[in-house]
Amino acid sequence: MMRITVFMLCTLLSLVSAALGQDGRTIGLVKTVSGEASVLRDGRRAAALPGFGLELGDLLATGAGGTLRVILRDDTVLSLGPSSQVRLEQFVFEPAQGNLGMVLRVTRGLIEYLSGRISKLSPGSVRIETPVATLGIRGTHLLARIEP
Repeated sequence: MMRITVFMLCTLLSLVSAALGQDGRTIGLVKTVSGEASVLRDGRRAAALPGFGLELGDLLATGAGGTLRVILRDDTVLSLGPSSQVRLEQFVFEPAQGNLGMVLRVTRGLIEYLSGRISKLSPGSVRIETPVATLGIRGTHLLARIEP
């Protein structure tokens, strides 16, 4: 069982690396989807499907029965529960140049955040903004419900 898990993780990471190398604007990928989930980019809505490339400014949204899990270039994992919206407001991952930062704007719903390399390399450079508060993340696992 452990070998299968390790194999699947290595395969996923190699797919992410290959896909991210194709387009400099891609900051992550949709990993899993159930129910209704979409990505709003430049005023156009697209169905969120596994492997869909994410870009800065994308609005991730789930329907009443939908869930969505994405992995960002720094290995951050972001999961959305039903009726959720999160905008990928800022993402900079250039560790060789010391340029690191992420801002996620959560407007509603359930969000689970598992920190990646940005928060490990530069504690305090990750923020999650909500309508009523801003959270500074220093490397953690976070679960939050935002109700409008």
